[in-house]
Amino acid sequence: MSNRREKTVPLQGIRILDLTRLIPGAFCTAILADAGAEVIKVEEPNFGDYERQIPPFIGPMASRFLILNRNKKSVALNLKEEKGREIFVEIATEADILVEGFRPGTMKKLGLDYESLRKVNERLIYCSISSFGQDGPYRDIVAHDINILGITGFFDITGMKGGPPVIPGVQIADSIAAMNAALGLLIALIGREKTGRGQFLDISMLDGVISWLFDAARYLFAGEKVPGRGEGRLWGGFPNYNLYETKDGKFIAVGSLETKFKNLLLRKLGRDDLVEDGGGITSAELKECDRELESFLRQSFLTRTRDEWMEELRELNICVGPVNTLEEAVSHPQAVFREMILNINHPFAGEIKQIGSPLKFSDFSPNVNRLPAPRLGEHTREILESFGYKSKEIDDLIMRNIVRA
Repeated sequence: MSNRREKTVPLQGIRILDLTRLIPGAFCTAILADAGAEVIKVEEPNFGDYERQIPPFIGPMASRFLILNRNKKSVALNLKEEKGREIFVEIATEADILVEGFRPGTMKKLGLDYESLRKVNERLIYCSISSFGQDGPYRDIVAHDINILGITGFFDITGMKGGPPVIPGVQIADSIAAMNAALGLLIALIGREKTGRGQFLDISMLDGVISWLFDAARYLFAGEKVPGRGEGRLWGGFPNYNLYETKDGKFIAVGSLETKFKNLLLRKLGRDDLVEDGGGITSAELKECDRELESFLRQSFLTRTRDEWMEELRELNICVGPVNTLEEAVSHPQAVFREMILNINHPFAGEIKQIGSPLKFSDFSPNVNRLPAPRLGEHTREILESFGYKSKEIDDLIMRNIVRA
């Protein structure tokens, strides 16, 4: 990042209209904003993005809003008023991308759907993010991340053997949708270079999670029984790919799937009798002796603290690591070196931390600190003035609650 010479800003000159609320759309446009796109966040004038009200707060700003809405401008515009819609269409005529996350059909009711806007801007790439997609029997059903994970079977394979499903600590369906939207928009931009035309992109949270089920689905597609919670090869069924509690109540993650790594671990722990001879490159099937091995590992790891085990096993380099707290994770030396946690100054929230970009390029460094996350309507005047509106006209629009500045 800072140690890379910036030669180009790939998305500079690309204007994005972001009408989304909450995680999927905000995360998507933040990725593109870090790469230089001008993201205009179009918000309802009275309350704006729901993210603004979700605690905790740093000064007057919501903490998660600061992370997901960096590098964006805010225009507060009342799309329920005809004049507000007229202004929006004006801005859309010069936009490259539009991202919205309303229920299917909402934008059509406002007269701002893709078919309507493509008449004034045939180069517009229009992305709709929703729970189930823009068509199909579930298009009008409301759902959040937890509902999507339930419907897709995610919970059926997540948790301890014999135990209940476990809610993950990250918003998986939301984040997959965000990344799929960003990926799809970049593909559409490349396509527009070839055709000169924009297109419509339909991103479904359900589609995204199902696309990530390839490891579990392979059993089903092969006509075999899908392993249950805590039984699959990569979700708790193998002793050499599992979590183990240590003496201090912390945990260690063993990921020694490859036979060579598994054997090194067994020899280190004095269990040469369980070492595998030649054979497969990686553990593929559960063996009878693996049940004995799991019991042995659980007892063994309870004899020392997590950090003592890490010191003991580090030299082997066999895919064994600590289960860190979040505080430990954000201060991890590799995360710090890779600039995944950054200290920046925000004009209203003061000194804050930002999550860095996971994208590392040779000729370009995504910039998470180009623009601070905006106040509601902070850039309304700037954007309207760029379209020829005079100060008195903007004042009148404010008085009529068409815009907020």
